[in-house]
Amino acid sequence: MADIWKDPQVQEALKEGRPSDNIMALPCRQCGEWGYYNQGSHFSCRLCDKTWSVLREEESPTEGVPHMFAIDMTSLADTITETTEGYENQTRPKS
Repeated sequence: MADIWKDPQVQEALKEGRPSDNIMALPCRQCGEWGYYNQGSHFSCRLCDKTWSVLREEESPTEGVPHMFAIDMTSLADTITETTEGYENQTRPKS
């Protein structure tokens, strides 16, 4: 898995001075990789190039439109990056 802390959009947000608890990430429903989420109406995975409509919990999905729910997002501060010898970094939510 890719390290969400090294995502170019996350790096840019950090350079702009945004605190890690103000930067949101979502796991892609297709490839499972974490990606930067600007808290808009859509999420695009930069790794598999899939775009999802992001819905609030009370919203109903439109038939035929790929979607995910905003409740699945987490702040960058609430992720842990594991460094494992011989493997790429793995990002996961804090337990």
